[in-house]
Amino acid sequence: MKQREDDLIGIRKARFASFVLLIVCFAGLFVILVLSDAGAKAYISGVITLAILVLCWWIYYRRLLFSEAAFFDALTTDMLAVYNWRLMLETAVRQIEDGIIVVGENSEVLLVNETAKALLAIVEEDLDEGRYDEHAEGFSDKLTREAILAGGEEGRPPERIEQGGRHYRIGYVELAQEKGRRRGAVAVITDVTEYTNVENMQKAFVANVSHELRTPLTSVKSYAETLMAGAGEDPEMLQKFLTVIVDAADHMTDMVEANLSWSQLDQTTYIEPEESDITELVSRSMSRLDALASKKSLTVNRMFPDKRCPVDMDERLIEQVISNVLGNAIKYTEEKGRIDVDIIPSQNCVQIVISDNGVGIPEEDISQVFDRYFRGEKSRNRAVEGTGLGLAISKKIVDLHGGSIGVESRLGRGTTVTITLPVSKLRGASGIE
Repeated sequence: MKQREDDLIGIRKARFASFVLLIVCFAGLFVILVLSDAGAKAYISGVITLAILVLCWWIYYRRLLFSEAAFFDALTTDMLAVYNWRLMLETAVRQIEDGIIVVGENSEVLLVNETAKALLAIVEEDLDEGRYDEHAEGFSDKLTREAILAGGEEGRPPERIEQGGRHYRIGYVELAQEKGRRRGAVAVITDVTEYTNVENMQKAFVANVSHELRTPLTSVKSYAETLMAGAGEDPEMLQKFLTVIVDAADHMTDMVEANLSWSQLDQTTYIEPEESDITELVSRSMSRLDALASKKSLTVNRMFPDKRCPVDMDERLIEQVISNVLGNAIKYTEEKGRIDVDIIPSQNCVQIVISDNGVGIPEEDISQVFDRYFRGEKSRNRAVEGTGLGLAISKKIVDLHGGSIGVESRLGRGTTVTITLPVSKLRGASGIE
């Protein structure tokens, strides 16, 4: 644009000079025709000379006109390019997921994208009628025109607010200055709810893991020190202490494996399932947990169909889901309690329903049971070991299989977990029931 300005100034100077030359020419003609008393020959020579000068001026002036036309053509092209660029930029800004608010140097609202309009509950008519601040204050006083300009001018760091149960980060950026003059400021509103939730869960997980690891590590250390002090000479005491150490090591191993399992699944987007009988897999998983159920004198009932229930699945992963859910049922059901495991086939899917009459889950916690690192405070006995990853891993696995998993529970009455998986695509083919 600076080059265009210089070109326009040059054209205007040249036009001015050409008109000065034209005036001089006509002044000369006046002198020759009126004031001069020279002879006819000199008079004719002067007129011819003047005519030549006027012709040269006309040629020069036409060239100036062509240059000026070319300049305005180029300027029009540049302005059209700028307009198209601005249009594309505004379209991109309006559709961006973050809220964008642009305030000019005179406190005029230049732009509010669609995301910001939705957050502030504002429409274009409100902006036209000057009701922006009224809506902005209803969301946060950090988004008024004065606050945005002040935030940009001061270089204020991003601020966090909570509104309607969600968390937002508000950042301020000052628009580029020209010759020391402030041009305005931009406010950027980012929804950081998911990040905040994950951050809080990770903090809770670190605290939980620290607690969970401290207990077995303390046990290992204290029992090992006792053995070193001579308790190992008693065979019965030695066996007891070694059992405690092995149990503590197993618990720490489980925690490490759960985190590794989640890390691997979190990066998995596709599996290669094979047709297998879900009834056989559930029976196998239950057999492996029989000892734990018997240890608490639990009654485990099963209701399985007589025929095969073919499901396209990764057997290792689905068995992990069944073990996680059934293991939770055993953990959180009191001694001599009851657990029911049902397999209910239908035309397009098969349901594995695992119910218990254990401690149950508070209603406010049910929506979070599949979150990473979540462990309920009220419903679950904190003495029961766990990482808060079991159900999160289970949901991830079921989702990868195109199924669903849900929880119903009443505090003090028990919990029901329903796993739904699509039946095998090969069902009905030759040799497959």
